[in-house]
Amino acid sequence: MDKKHFLNSINCEDKNLISNIFNKMQIAQKTNKIIFTNDFLPPAIWHQILAISEEYEIKPFTNGIFKDSDRRMLSFSSGESPIEYPIVLLKIKNKSKFAKVDHKDYLGAIMSLGIKREKLGDLIIQDSVCYAPVCSDISDFIINNLNTIKNCPCDVTEYDYISQDLPEKKIEEKVIITTSFRLDGLVSAVCNISRNSSVELISSGKILVNYFNCLKKDKVIENNDTLTIRGYGKFKVVETVGNTQKGRLKVVIKKYI
Repeated sequence: MDKKHFLNSINCEDKNLISNIFNKMQIAQKTNKIIFTNDFLPPAIWHQILAISEEYEIKPFTNGIFKDSDRRMLSFSSGESPIEYPIVLLKIKNKSKFAKVDHKDYLGAIMSLGIKREKLGDLIIQDSVCYAPVCSDISDFIINNLNTIKNCPCDVTEYDYISQDLPEKKIEEKVIITTSFRLDGLVSAVCNISRNSSVELISSGKILVNYFNCLKKDKVIENNDTLTIRGYGKFKVVETVGNTQKGRLKVVIKKYI
């Protein structure tokens, strides 16, 4: 395993992070044990790790607890995917009957305890409850110290995601009208903005295609591609379902809420 080749193959400014990942792969190979990262990685990173690791004997696996999780913990093994990960799913219940709190409130409250973002997976909010995957080494600290969310009292308990149903991300499906599958055209249709505004979003680096920055306005998007548009949300392109009388495309998209 050549470390220099590995580091140069991963498009990431934080080379210390990639170096640490490589070191864990080496430990897994030398000890023949399953080794885990101690954080949750964004999809732009773990997608690249999965791709490049096809060159190595040690195989990477990911787990974010939820279906289609963005942030995931990596594991490395010479055998099968591990059954359990050092992840605890916390159930955080807002006890206030009058005040509503949202995703940014839950995330901000946890991070105000001194917890780094990479120690947390995706957060799913259902009514007055937030489900938060966290690294197991900080779960007790959060349970014992998180008392309020945006001045609202809260209860924090461990949720048994093995024996109980997992919450799922909410998805809104709709049909958009676009002239083509070019990135600038789709962004314009998805966000309901002008073509010029969509080009500005693309050129300013605010668009991710399948979790990678894309600056090419003429990139052709395909079915099942994921678009992450800063300020607008995350969308999946599903399929074309027909044409308008003027020949424009009717495209089904899913928005993650």
